Amino acid sequence: MTALSLAGWGLVGLVVASVLRIAVQRSSLLPAGCERLAPRGLLEVVTAVLFSALAWRIGAVPDLFAYSWLAAAGVLLAAIDWNSRTLPTKLIWPSGIILAALFGMAALLNRDAYPVLRSTAGLLALLAFYGALYFLRPGQLGGGDLRLGGMLGLALGWNGWAALLVGTLLGWLGAAITLVVLRIARRVEPTKEISLGPFLVVGALAAILIQPTT
Repeated sequence: MTALSLAGWGLVGLVVASVLRIAVQRSSLLPAGCERLAPRGLLEVVTAVLFSALAWRIGAVPDLFAYSWLAAAGVLLAAIDWNSRTLPTKLIWPSGIILAALFGMAALLNRDAYPVLRSTAGLLALLAFYGALYFLRPGQLGGGDLRLGGMLGLALGWNGWAALLVGTLLGWLGAAITLVVLRIARRVEPTKEISLGPFLVVGALAAILIQPTT
């Protein structure tokens, strides 16, 4: 893709993020105490950069629509979780359904059903993984993290098994390192956890950008 095309797709991301922010803030979907998602323009700029980066990495293929939606929805969900330590189910479900529909459209256009099967397997694998953690560590992993993990498994599974593993590990590693640093700096109490959702989103998007589709 040309530089102009990348910039144009980034502009699309800016618009999508703006629309999502306005729609969510005017609805009743935000948790209590999360009236302000992030400094004005930050979500839009981050989403625009991710749209351009994904277009550069993936190219002008049907998959780009699904991954771009993942970036837009993921940034929004990460901001909500970071501010309120809550991942609203009413946002995760429609985001996941749209993502699945976009991957289904990509499969039809590519005339290749295998990525759909692998994507479904990725969803089930991460649901099983996070589900086990959810029941083994009650109170440490929320239901929102479980549902978000399934949505990310859908996207990572489409990309490939290596991306599924790398994206999951990167998310947990980033969360662990950040928690240690914050505790050393005494920004959080030793017994307090941090929001996991933003790190899961960052890990998944990083894996998609660095792992070749297989």
